[in-house]
Amino acid sequence: MKIAVFLNKDLESNIALNYLLPALCQHEFNIFLSEKVGNESTITPLRQLAFLEREFPKKYLFPQLEQAPTNGFLSFNQISKKYGASLKVIYSLNISLNEISAFEPDLFISVRFGKIFKGELISIPPLGIINLHSAILPHYKGVLGTFRAILNGDKKIGSTLHYISDSGIDTGKIIHITKQNTSTGKSVLWHIVNLYPQACAKMGELIHQLDTQEEIQSTHQQGSGNYYTFPTQEDFDRLKDSNVELYNLDEYTDMITAYYKVDRKWVEEAIKASGQLRML
Repeated sequence: MKIAVFLNKDLESNIALNYLLPALCQHEFNIFLSEKVGNESTITPLRQLAFLEREFPKKYLFPQLEQAPTNGFLSFNQISKKYGASLKVIYSLNISLNEISAFEPDLFISVRFGKIFKGELISIPPLGIINLHSAILPHYKGVLGTFRAILNGDKKIGSTLHYISDSGIDTGKIIHITKQNTSTGKSVLWHIVNLYPQACAKMGELIHQLDTQEEIQSTHQQGSGNYYTFPTQEDFDRLKDSNVELYNLDEYTDMITAYYKVDRKWVEEAIKASGQLRML
């Protein structure tokens, strides 16, 4: 099969892509990246989250990996070179339509992609578009669904694999929902990152099923659910009042060290040298 993989240029998407590689490397695949999801925010917690998810990997982690490779997860560029996959940043799907179509993909896979699939693009892959949504549908459509679930006091969080068949956001037929318990004392960011191993394992199974022409079972979403935009400062204040952290730097450093096999001291010093979290 030919698979077009649509991702956001951030930490979670890179972790997901690394988890998907055992399935993807059995096929021909190209990578299409969005720069971000939504507009830049002036709210301090969202800016802090953007630094940890996007800016630190882009400016510090990925260049370090490319300069001094480890035996851990790979950067987007390293994956592109190792597997011969084209790597393209998408600023407009309309502009990139011909390039995507020319690849003649059988399947689209989407994880955290920051653009909405519409019109002619949706009809390109004969096997459809499968999206990995990092929250349970239809209860948490939109962005930062895991944040909303934790804010609401849910004891379980999860991720949803679903089809994209029109331009509706998170409205397609559900293929599979993975669930896991929330962990007391862990941050929202920790919970988000830890959704991807289980979800990507299931995505890998779906890729194999499609490759062997097995039928994928899916069901319509029950009810309209809830759609959420980016949290407000009041939402973050509520999170703080519930004694849950948005992120924790020790946790974050642990995750970077574990996934990418870089020196823990280097991570700590790079975050400190950036000065970003102090300025926000």
